[in-house]
Amino acid sequence: MDNVIVGFLERNLFDVKDNINVAITDAEQDSYCITAENGTLYVKANNYISACMGIYDYLKKYCGVQLSWCGNRAINITELTMFDGVFSREIEQKFRVYMNYCTLDYSMCWWDFSRWEKEIDFMAMNGINMPLAVIGSEAVLYETLLEYGFSEREALDSISGPAFWAWQLMTNIEGYIPPKDKSYVYRRAELGKKILERYIEFGMQPIQQGFSGHVPMLFKSKFPDAKILEQRGWCGFPKTAQLDPLDTLFLDFGKSYLNNLERIFGNYHYLACDPFHEGTPPKRWSWYLKAVGKTINHMYESFDSNSVWVMQTWSMRKHIVKAVPKERLLLLDINSEKTLSNKNLWGYPVVAGMLHNFGGKNAMQGKLKLHCSNRYLKLKSNGANVVGTGMFMEGIEQNPVIYDLQLELLTSSKQIDCSQWLDDYMKRRYGKYSETLRKAWDILLETCYSSSHDYQENEVGSALAARPQLMPIRTGPCCYTKIYYDTKLFEKAVSLFKSVSDEFGESDGYQYDLCDLVRQALSNRFYTNQSDFADAYSRKDIEALKILSEKQLNLLQDMDRFLANRSEFSLSRWIEDSHRLAGDEQEKKYFDFNARTLITLWGDVYGENMLYDYSWREWSGLIGEFYFVRWKMFYDEVISQLEKGRHVDVLCTADFVKRKNYIKSDFGKRLNDFENKWINTYSEYPYPSDKNVVSDAQMLIKKWDIGA
Repeated sequence: MDNVIVGFLERNLFDVKDNINVAITDAEQDSYCITAENGTLYVKANNYISACMGIYDYLKKYCGVQLSWCGNRAINITELTMFDGVFSREIEQKFRVYMNYCTLDYSMCWWDFSRWEKEIDFMAMNGINMPLAVIGSEAVLYETLLEYGFSEREALDSISGPAFWAWQLMTNIEGYIPPKDKSYVYRRAELGKKILERYIEFGMQPIQQGFSGHVPMLFKSKFPDAKILEQRGWCGFPKTAQLDPLDTLFLDFGKSYLNNLERIFGNYHYLACDPFHEGTPPKRWSWYLKAVGKTINHMYESFDSNSVWVMQTWSMRKHIVKAVPKERLLLLDINSEKTLSNKNLWGYPVVAGMLHNFGGKNAMQGKLKLHCSNRYLKLKSNGANVVGTGMFMEGIEQNPVIYDLQLELLTSSKQIDCSQWLDDYMKRRYGKYSETLRKAWDILLETCYSSSHDYQENEVGSALAARPQLMPIRTGPCCYTKIYYDTKLFEKAVSLFKSVSDEFGESDGYQYDLCDLVRQALSNRFYTNQSDFADAYSRKDIEALKILSEKQLNLLQDMDRFLANRSEFSLSRWIEDSHRLAGDEQEKKYFDFNARTLITLWGDVYGENMLYDYSWREWSGLIGEFYFVRWKMFYDEVISQLEKGRHVDVLCTADFVKRKNYIKSDFGKRLNDFENKWINTYSEYPYPSDKNVVSDAQMLIKKWDIGA
């Protein structure tokens, strides 16, 4: 066996690596064929990805393995299970695409190469062969700007910080929280090179960042004769500059950018860009949009005749798409909705995608049975030119059941029987099947994982993570606090989970899920208690308000302490990972500020930003240091004002645009002062470890009468 497979086995299956024999064949179809004899597994596959996927499929089927970001984060087996006959499979989907731009920041921005190495192995095991590859692309823009007369400082000031670079690549912002030193840019490039090298070793097809015309606003003064459109500010951020693709400077700058991309990272032919993404073209006429499509295609083709333009359907324009030859464009339908609503995308090759999570928030939610219907199959059956599948979630490390299913769907050409699949998942997740746990899961399928309730998977919010109001309507701008299921029924599932703790307490998957269930039950309880608080306020019942506010604050403190048992629910992991990635003490503080800002205010809310709390997380540390303080300030204010015979003047609206008005009230300004102080507070934390959650879970279930 060669070094790629040997390295993969040593990293993931060290105890049995000598009992796995892999041979790569010359077959064209992605496939594997596995047999077992005398304690040894024999794997034949057409490439490394197929081999790794075959090994993991075998481990799931015959060894009961479940690998996840949330519990069960490593494979722990000491012997291989033998079986009779042949275990084989062909994979129909040509492309299995992975990552949204947002994933890179909401979940991955503090990863070092050792963490990326684990993820790339995980990709291979799940058959992913087309990952996004834009880490380190800051260096490409930086060096291109230097060529065009920017000083080093001007070029650095045009680059957004590590927690926000994804949105600059999507053309939404520029130069937000820019780096202080060019060493940052080149360290990111070195990390990006290592990631790319590992992709290529496995035989993956990376998607690199192309050029769509998004340039620094400083271009307007440096090139006054160029046609540059000032795009309206995205979500209240400052205006950005769009170089008109029909201006001669567009091709000139774009070719320089692509040449620098090839020089720094190499050229792997698939180049992503989304013209006018969530923005406005300078002209909307069909002839103009066709010309834009032809110009960008010409730029890519003249750079590399084998290049393929990769475009999201999220904000595509039909006339741009149809100006490009079909063989030169790959469309990513990131939520599998645009294909059916746009005449199967006019026959262009498309990837059927899944978009489950906005912002990396961690509410238990997802339409499990609906996912089992298989969106790839639906688009294909409808006549679309579907060439692959993709996972385009904005954040990972939450809702492990949804992602275990979605990873299986990447290479599935059939509908999945949800009940049968769930039985298998439970065995792998917890080590064995349990009727009690199955009853609990049946309840979860009726409640948080229901496919019948009227809710959007990306819009499930949290009352406790919302800016305090009498009864919050929204958390972030894209999610609602209202609970769409019977919380008492949900609590019965929590009680059932708790009842088997003696039997399953050693299972890491069980430990995580029990922790998550208790977290969600307490979060739901906060919502219902807050409704009671709003009712008491309407009655001007000050004593009831004092009792309820104390109950709510006590609940937040309990949640904060409890979630510290699992590193997946820990602010300290997020912050300390950012510190570990930094090159020096100054950069630690810079990364710390980035990390805190992203998951709270997102942007400068003294201005016009509307994205605060978009990336909320019910995490230990964040609850105690941030959400608890906000709610205590609010409860104190409400009771104090009511005692004076006054009302509380704070915003309560479902309107996305009006969210920015929150800080126009006196209380809103004081709250915002605290929030800004918190994101500017640098702290060192102990790195979290995992502890047994059972006793604390039992205590909280009893204390709060969960499932009673």
